[in-house]
Amino acid sequence: MTELTEDAIREIFSDKTFFRGLDYYDSGHVHRPVKMANTLYAQVLGSAAAPYETRAYIDDQNISTQCSCPVGNMCKHGTALLLQWADEPSSFIDADVFLHSLEKMSRDELINIIKTFITLYPDSVAEFSFEAGEKPEINIDAVTDRIRWIVSGELDYYHIWDAARKLEEIKKSADRLMEKGSYKSASEIYLALVKGGVAAYDEGADDSDGGLGDFVSGCVEDFKECMKMITDRSYKDELLEKILVIIEDEDYGLDTQEMLLDVISLENIPRVEAYLLEKVKQLRKTSAGFSYTYNKNKIIGLLVELYDLLGKPDEKLRLAQYELEDREDYIRLVEVLAQEGKFEEALDAVKKGMALPGERTTHLSELYFDIAEVMVKDKPQLIDFKTSLAAALEMMSRRFDAKKYEKANAVFRTTGKLDEFRSALRTGHVNRDSAVRAFLHDGELNAAAEMILAEPVSSSVIIEASTAAADKGMRHESAILTRLALKRGWIDGRPPIGVLLDVMMDVSGKEELCNLTERILKMKMAGTAVLLLPYLMKKEPELAAVLAGRFLNDMPVELVAQVAMAAAEKSPEEGAALCRMRINEDILRSHVHYDKAIMLLLAIRDIYVSIGKESEWSGFIRGFAAENKGKRKLVERVRKEFSAVK
Repeated sequence: MTELTEDAIREIFSDKTFFRGLDYYDSGHVHRPVKMANTLYAQVLGSAAAPYETRAYIDDQNISTQCSCPVGNMCKHGTALLLQWADEPSSFIDADVFLHSLEKMSRDELINIIKTFITLYPDSVAEFSFEAGEKPEINIDAVTDRIRWIVSGELDYYHIWDAARKLEEIKKSADRLMEKGSYKSASEIYLALVKGGVAAYDEGADDSDGGLGDFVSGCVEDFKECMKMITDRSYKDELLEKILVIIEDEDYGLDTQEMLLDVISLENIPRVEAYLLEKVKQLRKTSAGFSYTYNKNKIIGLLVELYDLLGKPDEKLRLAQYELEDREDYIRLVEVLAQEGKFEEALDAVKKGMALPGERTTHLSELYFDIAEVMVKDKPQLIDFKTSLAAALEMMSRRFDAKKYEKANAVFRTTGKLDEFRSALRTGHVNRDSAVRAFLHDGELNAAAEMILAEPVSSSVIIEASTAAADKGMRHESAILTRLALKRGWIDGRPPIGVLLDVMMDVSGKEELCNLTERILKMKMAGTAVLLLPYLMKKEPELAAVLAGRFLNDMPVELVAQVAMAAAEKSPEEGAALCRMRINEDILRSHVHYDKAIMLLLAIRDIYVSIGKESEWSGFIRGFAAENKGKRKLVERVRKEFSAVK
């Protein structure tokens, strides 16, 4: 193996990683080092309760390390391992020598060594197992125990990486079994891994990066592949209850129910249905409200999916009709009826569901228009306006969706009720934001503007309407709407507000801008003032100066200087006074603000120079230095910047 020096190792790692690794090495954190071929292995103590398993791969071309710590590779633990090899190679057990000695041992000696190894690491049997015909030779109990041990305890951000790595090692053994056609043995390991992953979530594993979830989902997919290759129905039947228990416990979006898809059959689905419906009955006794409804729908939905997979529409419909008690139950029924082309029955069911009390989700109303869109072509008489309007208002109660709105519009148009629908949007009990967005979507800007001015809507909708008006050349209407949004405290400076403010300033009169300024001052809307000032100072610098004076400390110093220069064009004294006010605030707060003070002093100088009063400027800056002579750093900066101060 290539010899290493500390200098060579230092070139591989960053200084920070190298010196931390050096500290670990000097502190004796490298335990049980082993060398085999071109690989080094050791356990390195770190921040976790258990040592990290660390490997280093060395050849003439490349050196790399892997570790069970959160970093994963090229970490301080790998550095410590390489330093141990560079400075103390004799401390490593040479596994190559041990492997060579095995060649000279008798069969009994080898068996005794293997027995000792298995006694120490019983779960390792799974790594070397094989199938003889149809008889599985893995010790699934040992594998399951190892998985249970890995996922037990605290799996926070710093420990879950090590757990995931150990689970991945077990999965590799299952992958090898699947590759050589030992599908039963492989499937049992995959199933145990899925169960272990669910248990980890139950214990509160911190899977913030989603790595464990991806791992479990991968095991689900591999399990399904094994099931596709296994033709033994009795074996699949044996797995049913294990799968059902996992599905029952899992609620983390891991799609564990998919493990049933290649196991279910016409022969065993009655057993599955009986098992799951019994669970529903137990849930009714032990839980109530949302918990019961959620879990019941999860179970019934799974049974519906399984009967659909088996091509049993009647059974699918039978299950869809289970306990029609709330809106969620009717959503399930309507979806199944629509899938089976029973649209009249679906229409009747969706009406019944919408009539029920409960949380007003939009799912049923969306289903109503999916069905009405089909029915209205051949049987428009079945689509009544009252139900359609109720569905539309419910559908628009949360937010506006253009595609769903267009579908509803088409139904009203076909039934000749479009005008009545739009009238209801103007005056009915509907989400006002959605109603305005509907008229904007239809290009009816005047109607949208009238609604905005008549009743409160959100500022974001006002900006949308203002943008639409500006795009259509309706500049005065756009200005009215923009002023309204600003009066309500709009502070978002992202596009298109810049264009809208330009339009507003161009068409607004002084009285309108005075009213806007007074509103901002009265409501103390600093963010709105900062947004408006760059535009206001170009047209009405006096108003801008008044606004800036009120919110002086909320403004960037660059903006203060800009407003001051703009105000100085008509009133130099006012512009200079604005700068002096901010300077006094800044220098009183901290010396870190002296740069801002210098910037504003430069603005004052430019104001004096612009009106031909250089001598008065010199007097001002000398007086400023004298007044602040106790602020040594400030005076030094002033002397450096302005020659008038000695």
